[in-house]
Amino acid sequence: MSEPHILVIDDDERLRNLLHEYLSRQGFHVISAADTQQAREKLTWFQFDALVLDRMMPGETGIEFMQQADHRGLPVLM
Repeated sequence: MSEPHILVIDDDERLRNLLHEYLSRQGFHVISAADTQQAREKLTWFQFDALVLDRMMPGETGIEFMQQADHRGLPVLM
């Protein structure tokens, strides 16, 4: 069985990198996005098992993203 695939979406580069590193060390395959536009692109190319999503981002918030995005019923940690 392959490792779970997680998309981390956060505009704070330092926090995004920390989450990426920590989750990778825990055995997850992690892809990161700096904003919701990048997240949408990655959602079209990759199949994820869960999302880690920043709630407060400039432009489109995490809440707005969840209301409009086709996240395919994925579990989301905000």
